[in-house]
Amino acid sequence: MNNLDSIAEQIRKSLAAKDRAREQMLPLCRDSIRHSSNTIRAVHRQEFDEAEELLRKARSLISDAEKAVSSNRELANGGIIRDAHKEYAEASITLALVNGKSLPSPKTLRVDDAAYLNGLGEAVGEIRRYLLDSMRRGDLSRGEELLGIMDDIYSTLVTMDYPDAITGGLRRTTDMVRGVLERTRSDLTLTMRQEELEKRLVSLPVDIPASIEEAMSEKDMPETKTNEPVLDDKQMDIYEALIEWRQKRATEENLTENIIARNSMLKEIIRINPSNMHELMEIKGFGERRANKYGRDIMRILKKQP
Repeated sequence: MNNLDSIAEQIRKSLAAKDRAREQMLPLCRDSIRHSSNTIRAVHRQEFDEAEELLRKARSLISDAEKAVSSNRELANGGIIRDAHKEYAEASITLALVNGKSLPSPKTLRVDDAAYLNGLGEAVGEIRRYLLDSMRRGDLSRGEELLGIMDDIYSTLVTMDYPDAITGGLRRTTDMVRGVLERTRSDLTLTMRQEELEKRLVSLPVDIPASIEEAMSEKDMPETKTNEPVLDDKQMDIYEALIEWRQKRATEENLTENIIARNSMLKEIIRINPSNMHELMEIKGFGERRANKYGRDIMRILKKQP
């Protein structure tokens, strides 16, 4: 027992050195994660030069953090370093895919395989966001290409069937990717069909052929007005409130607005003015799924209006 004090002193010095290294590493990793997040924001704004510069700063900060804990294997393999690697990989992959470039490898990025794979999965969510923004602008030129890339990434991730202790929770990331992929496939298919229908409608002749017009009586002539209800001033206030709510939900859920409810459906809801969820569910085209997901919000808006 005579040497207990010396042993304790050695341990104390070792732990103090480890704590100093940790305190030096943490802010560097946090700054790196922040720069990686800002890189992705710049990509969505299509400010690619700024994204490249932010990415370089993120890599430099990671290198500094790794140097700070180079003598401590436990800290070097810790969670915060892995998070910084994953966010950096996600930003690098997102930038490459949006620019139509080849994927950077884990060796090129200097990140471990688990961080790379999880970053690859997270990048799918960012590609969905980029694609939805393009769809809102009416640009579907890269729709099928990006959807194909998302599908390829998912097909690769599902083959990585290893314990989570090795892959860093990749199974959970893969499940997320599957959901994102299916929602994106549905949204893109619907939007492409709508665009095709609009093009066909535009190409139809405006005038009714004279022979058909003469054969039809005035009674049989189609009405020129639409079937949508005409709203008064009070109802228009409700309609505008519903439109504003729909825009907010679409942004939150990364959906196109028509997926939540079409304009004609909102007008029909205002016309019927349901007093409860069951009546809302019975409105043609709205259905049980929409009622369960959005019904409370809609009923609140209807009751809130004077």
